[in-house]
This record gives sequence, C-alpha cells and structure tokens, in this order.
Amino acid sequence: MRSIIKYRKARFLSADFPNDSMEPLFPTGTGKAFSPPYLAKYLGNALERLDLPFMAARKTRITAHVFRHSFAIISYLNGVDIYDIMRALGHEKIETTMIYLQKIMDREKHAIHKWKDGSLGRYI
Repeated sequence: MRSIIKYRKARFLSADFPNDSMEPLFPTGTGKAFSPPYLAKYLGNALERLDLPFMAARKTRITAHVFRHSFAIISYLNGVDIYDIMRALGHEKIETTMIYLQKIMDREKHAIHKWKDGSLGRYI
C-alpha cells in the first residue's frame, strides 16, 4: 500500500482512492490507463530481472491474467466467499469465477484430502 501511495503522490495524485473511482490506480503521465500490451511487456521484463527460482520451471509466461487467477485461488483457499471473489474480480456471473476455481476445487475433493493424519503410516 505504501508503494501505491508513494507512486500516486510522486505524480501529484490523491492518495485517497475510493472504491467507486473510475480513475486508473496507476495512470500514465497523461492520466490515462496503461495499455494491456504495455503492462504485459513491463511485467514480463520485471519478472525476468528478478531471477526467481520458480520462474525457471514455468513453461508459460506469467501475465497479469495469471495474477487474477492466483488472487482467486489464494482467496478461495483462505476461506473467502466465492461471491466476494466474483465481485472482487468484476465478474457478472458466478460461472465465470468458477472457471478460475474449478481445478483447485476438484483437487480439494480428491480422496487423499479426506485421509486422517497418520493414516499412511498405520497401514504401510
């Protein structure tokens, strides 16, 4: 949050940002929103410079959309209501949000997640 406030203050923008604002959170020098292709390129370059270990194993690029999916999954795993996730992502239909969450929900239903702690050691 401090980084966002610092970014906005450096550009003489208000640090108060109401939820219903249509203003871009990180505007360009002209006050417009950054274009999706620019942001994708910027994000890709920034992640490459970080040299993160998990990046070497990835077969696909990390995009802003990956962050949306990650937000949805992490929120769900931390007990956030699915309808709250839907609203946070700006989805109009719960079915769209379920596309983001289906793999993790299927994985949670796998039989191994029903095992009690120590079951494996008792029977092998």
